Amino acid sequence: MSVVREGKDFVKHQADVARHFVGDRLQHLPGPSAGSVDDIAPGDGAIVHVAGKRCAVHRDEGGTVHAVSAKCTHLGCLVAFNRAERTWECPCHGSRFDPDGRVVQGPAVRPLERRDL
Repeated sequence: MSVVREGKDFVKHQADVARHFVGDRLQHLPGPSAGSVDDIAPGDGAIVHVAGKRCAVHRDEGGTVHAVSAKCTHLGCLVAFNRAERTWECPCHGSRFDPDGRVVQGPAVRPLERRDL
């Protein structure tokens, strides 16, 4: 592999991380989200604003809602729901969490904090 070609991919990835690292902290930017918990279909998940806070909300196949903090415990970037894996994933460094917020894969070592809706 060429150092130049690999370098371009590295720089692009780091720019994406920086965009999330800064952009996810700006409260006035809505980011990817559902309108409300009611908009989330069984088996899906989305970021929902509840009482001014971003919550990562998953509705399981039985209709039970699981809500956790949307901020990754590693560096604070907003997680996104992976429908195929049914996990919350951090775009900054790849931490993964189950729907209840438990760490599946690091670098995060602390779970996502549970939220009441």
